Amino acid sequence: MVNKKTSDEIKETEISNSRMVLKIFKLFFFSLIRLRFYIPGIPEIKVHQLNEQIKNNQPPLMIDLRDKADFYVTEKAFKTYGHIPNAKLIPMFQLPANVKHLSSFKDKLIVTICPGGGASLIAAEIMIKAGFRDVRSLRGGMNKWHKKRYPTTKAETDEDLMFFIEKKPDMLDEKHTMDEYFNGEIHKTLDARNLSCPAPIMKSKKELMKLEVGQVLEVLTTDPGSKRDIPAWINVSGQKLLSLEDKDSEEFRFIVKRLK
Repeated sequence: MVNKKTSDEIKETEISNSRMVLKIFKLFFFSLIRLRFYIPGIPEIKVHQLNEQIKNNQPPLMIDLRDKADFYVTEKAFKTYGHIPNAKLIPMFQLPANVKHLSSFKDKLIVTICPGGGASLIAAEIMIKAGFRDVRSLRGGMNKWHKKRYPTTKAETDEDLMFFIEKKPDMLDEKHTMDEYFNGEIHKTLDARNLSCPAPIMKSKKELMKLEVGQVLEVLTTDPGSKRDIPAWINVSGQKLLSLEDKDSEEFRFIVKRLK
């Protein structure tokens, strides 16, 4: 149990999935209009700086915020980068529930890692507000790390999972079936094929809000990340995913019903 009597202790953070998604949307929006530093005061570390620290046997605590599939490169992985050796896995949506277990690192350097360096800024902000004193986001994320050909591993050990403690239900565990009131009518189709994250999810949200409650949106994408991002957004926004069709992992079709 976390002791809250002194300001030096790590604070438990309570943040809902909907607030987390709102933060991510905000980050993506400002990234699109080239206002990169929408989160002022969040420090970053460049990939060559992190690599030098690792080579000099001064590695920080590295928290990888991606899914387990991408961390270990399973058959469901979106990219085959693997992870930085000795990085620890805490998926983004499970971070708030786990920060209290990291209190022994409150005065040590912590680096947050995501695919491209955006979500890791949000994670760093959460940890700083929770009381951690030296948290930095890896600029460019695993994409930049891989591009520079710095070392990665795909190994799975219990040590990798040492901070993977409080798990929330996977938003995609639920089997999605057609709504009994859905008669097959599509009120609008969004063609988001050949668009990369975050465009498919942002356009889906915009187009769904143009429909009336009860109407149905069809979304077509080719971005593998949309297979997780769009259902996650639907889940936390209170809408309904009627169907998700996967065509050879190259094209995805979502049928979404507006509920509110």
